[in-house]
Amino acid sequence: MSEDILNELNKFKDTYYSENKKNNIFNKKEQKYDVAKEILTKFDINLLLQKTAFIIPKTNKIFVNYQIFKQFACPDNYEIFVKYIQNKIPFLINQYGSFECHIDIDTFTISAAERYKGVIEVFCRDVFEITFTDYLNHIYIYNVPTMIDKIAKILLKLIDKETKDKIVLVNKEDSNRIVPEFKKHAYRTEL
Repeated sequence: MSEDILNELNKFKDTYYSENKKNNIFNKKEQKYDVAKEILTKFDINLLLQKTAFIIPKTNKIFVNYQIFKQFACPDNYEIFVKYIQNKIPFLINQYGSFECHIDIDTFTISAAERYKGVIEVFCRDVFEITFTDYLNHIYIYNVPTMIDKIAKILLKLIDKETKDKIVLVNKEDSNRIVPEFKKHAYRTEL
């Protein structure tokens, strides 16, 4: 069902770009932020957050769907997004003693790494640099792009060594098997 919201977001974005000339190189980043802000005028941010990051029921796993996140993410709401995830972690720690973070980064690019570096900084500062690192088992990253080495150069310097050591990159074949199972839970009630 998370595909339904993704389809709605993509239709909205396509309409936006047909009405506003899409920038190819210059100001592309700013235009993507403008689209994200426009999406937030038409879609409830709470619904977008629920479809972007959710607990897999009866597990200690938080799943983050980049494909939905990128539709509405801009510097104005990075803190809101991180706080949303941060508020879920104490429940998992209390219930299971630890947590895992599962992130599907399908369609993530080098320009996305530059564009969303700010949210990664906030995430590292507010989630991992607090006391949560001690309770973090692993961060599983799915659908890793072929350019991961270049992307890693941009992002890994933002992450402390203890957290870096907990990152597990999942190959495409395993990602294609695991991620759809996680996405099924996007509309279900948590816990």
